Amino acid sequence: MLSVILALFLVTVLLSACNTTVGAGGGTGSTRVGGSVGSTGSMVGIGTSVGPNPMVVSYRDRLFSGPSAVRINHKEGVKALQNGDYDAAAAIFEETLKAYPAHSDATYYLGLTRIYQGQREAGFALLKSYREPDHYRMTTDVQRMAEFLEKKEDVPAKTVHQTLNRYRIDGYNRDLQETRDLNVWH
Repeated sequence: MLSVILALFLVTVLLSACNTTVGAGGGTGSTRVGGSVGSTGSMVGIGTSVGPNPMVVSYRDRLFSGPSAVRINHKEGVKALQNGDYDAAAAIFEETLKAYPAHSDATYYLGLTRIYQGQREAGFALLKSYREPDHYRMTTDVQRMAEFLEKKEDVPAKTVHQTLNRYRIDGYNRDLQETRDLNVWH
């Protein structure tokens, strides 16, 4: 079984050079292993059956998406922001942006942190520069709402945060739906 999975994985890696999205998987009993390679990165996953029918993905990670230290630091930054420790959050997001200037989440959360710190102009400048390369709707929704909210000086930071999160999620969901609609096989 392992040799079949390795062979399928090698085929997917070779085909990925052709800018083609390819997936492969297999398993025995209640355990499934799979992977895909395409223009947006490589994915691997292991799942296990829970109960009679549903499948729960217990591990899914992008290969080559950057060091795990960045993801861990980012979570700490978000936690610091949620706890009101804006200086610690800003330091973490700035550190991430120094190492990875195009890190979209660090840009987004540093913008929100700056607004909480009373640096509205700097915060909104970051939010208007926010770019999520694979999600056009999410990017434009955040940018447009940031531009709108910037003019509303009486809107508190918490409301800005909640509003932008809602627009970011809605944009992300529209991007996903559009992708699903385009990838339907008839």
